[in-house]
Amino acid sequence: MIESDVDIATADGVMNTFRARPRQDVPYPAVIMLMDAAGVRAALRDIARRIAAAGYVVFVPNLYYRTSRDFVAGPLHNHPDVDKNTAEMTRHRTATGHPEVIRDMGVLLDHIAADPSVRRGKVGTVGYCMSGAYVVTTAASWPERIACGASFYGTRMMTDAPGAPWRRLGEIKAELYFAFAEFDSYVPLEQVGAFKTHLAQAPFRSTVEILPGTGHGYAFADSVTYNKMAAEQHFHTMLALFRRHL
Repeated sequence: MIESDVDIATADGVMNTFRARPRQDVPYPAVIMLMDAAGVRAALRDIARRIAAAGYVVFVPNLYYRTSRDFVAGPLHNHPDVDKNTAEMTRHRTATGHPEVIRDMGVLLDHIAADPSVRRGKVGTVGYCMSGAYVVTTAASWPERIACGASFYGTRMMTDAPGAPWRRLGEIKAELYFAFAEFDSYVPLEQVGAFKTHLAQAPFRSTVEILPGTGHGYAFADSVTYNKMAAEQHFHTMLALFRRHL
């Protein structure tokens, strides 16, 4: 495995990005992996490495670069600093939204297109938690450049904002996969049902699954809700999607 941290200039600063690829000196398809609210950390890099080992160049941008180059949330459960850590995470999360991420993805897609280790063609995406919504709006904003995407326990799909994910489904051409946890206070099952109703009218292929017995964050090895069986299923389903399209 070849790993590096790449600095990518944007209109708002420098977006530091973790990059992983197989060691063989041949071009591979690209995957953009979008972080959850807790930041780019060891657990996310491990997921990126596993995707890369399957034959992809994986890019994990720090979406918080406008406020911090290396923010990682402190403990968010069963710790005396939970409130402070949650407030700090929220400060970084709310400094970045769909307009900023859409711009960032355009810059990153241009960077990927110029990377000689990347095979020419469309790109795949995967996002977790807050970035599940960014998988949708990225596919809608760049329909000719995104082949497929996977969202795991994605939040804020059904907000009232003008550019909310559910409002942009008609612009998408990629195949998208959505996995939700059965027990998730951030994404109640009623919201999942409403989102599925909109997906049923969308012009692209999509799949929605609710994983029994799981909670928000089940794919992360550092989460209190980590579920090994569900995490393995997440890899299997995601990599199958990438194999179909990339």
